[in-house]
Amino acid sequence: MTHEHTPLPALLRRLPLGSLYPPGYRAAHGEEIDAVLAEAVRHAGPRTALREWAALAAHAVRLRTRLGSSDPAGRILAGAAPSLLAGGAALSLLHLLFGTLPSGPDAHWAVGPARSAPWLLALLCVALGRWAPARALVLAAVAVAAFIPHPEPGLWAVTAVLVLIAPPDAVDLSRRGRSWAIGSAVVVALPLSGLTVLWLGTRPEDHPHLVFPPLQQALLDLSPAWPALVLGLAHLLRLAKPHTDPLHAGAIALAVLPWTLTLAPPLHRGTPADALDLLRNVGVVLTVLATAAAFGLVRRRTRRPRPAQPDGPPASC
Repeated sequence: MTHEHTPLPALLRRLPLGSLYPPGYRAAHGEEIDAVLAEAVRHAGPRTALREWAALAAHAVRLRTRLGSSDPAGRILAGAAPSLLAGGAALSLLHLLFGTLPSGPDAHWAVGPARSAPWLLALLCVALGRWAPARALVLAAVAVAAFIPHPEPGLWAVTAVLVLIAPPDAVDLSRRGRSWAIGSAVVVALPLSGLTVLWLGTRPEDHPHLVFPPLQQALLDLSPAWPALVLGLAHLLRLAKPHTDPLHAGAIALAVLPWTLTLAPPLHRGTPADALDLLRNVGVVLTVLATAAAFGLVRRRTRRPRPAQPDGPPASC
């Protein structure tokens, strides 16, 4: 006896995709939705058909949750997504460098690259103007974190979720937008990478008990403020431009907020920090952000373009 299996494209056409859309949108465009889905999967293989259906389903969910590219929340997320990914890639590079330090025979050399590679490759995709593979790699990073937890799960979870729910059609992947993302990641990562030399020759079990000189400890305590300063400066420069969308420019503030979950110093703590450490870090990051936002708003108001004067000779008295 033989069993007939329904091909995946035909099965996807039967799924109630239209029910995912808001009622008003479904009533106005229901037939169009079905036609687009049927055309997308008609001659497609299983993988392509599933990708097309997932793209339409994601569009429906964004419309229902008001996170589309035309909604204020969607514009904020789209503006923040490249900076969020840049910050995640920069911190991944720090963890990768920290994991490659000489730390004794008990070091697990595969852990650092497994956690860091998806974020770094996602940033490379952004540099090439490919947002869909970048989002797929962030999703892979979430899957890896389920088996190899990060030291600061809150930061990674918030960053990944915000990147994944941003409307892809509104993300700035122009040459200038990609330059901002790559530049932010580099400027965040390079100075903080220098701090890894403080752990040369130490073993992982000794990290929670290390005592540094006052100046070095001060740099470590202020290290989470550096990403906030870099991204806050980007917020300031963009917001100061008169013709910049305030929501899109102000979204850099959203990219800074996950850094409040990064404990200071972020790389050598093997035990959870107390509430005072977290409160201090939140205060430093929010102060940097508030200062950048205030300066950006002042510069935006002072540089607002004046209305053009009408041509012609001045009126006589």
